[in-house]
Amino acid sequence: MSATDKKITLAEAISWTSAWRSAPSTSARAFLIPIQDLQGVLNEISGQGGNPCARAYLAIDGGVEKLIFVGTSQETQPDKSVIYRDLLPAAGEEATSSNSIYDFTNPCPPDCDPSSPLN
Repeated sequence: MSATDKKITLAEAISWTSAWRSAPSTSARAFLIPIQDLQGVLNEISGQGGNPCARAYLAIDGGVEKLIFVGTSQETQPDKSVIYRDLLPAAGEEATSSNSIYDFTNPCPPDCDPSSPLN
């Protein structure tokens, strides 16, 4: 992962999301998300027309729960249904491309609000 922009490679994203799906249980109840990092995802999709969206995937990196974020592109199908395609870097491509995968969350616990009734 790039320490400065919190981008990860496609290979890391695949490994982490696979780890989440194979985990028997996790302790995360929520995730703390820095707004300045979330803005990076929003900047990637801001020029799109239509209804720009981002997608969050559940992941585990070395036992630590994560959310990883990608931008999406709206694609209308021949039957008029809509699919949001993940905007991903090519396999082996540097994570600094225009399509990036972001990892910048901290799980709760330990980064929780101890007085929140949502905990």
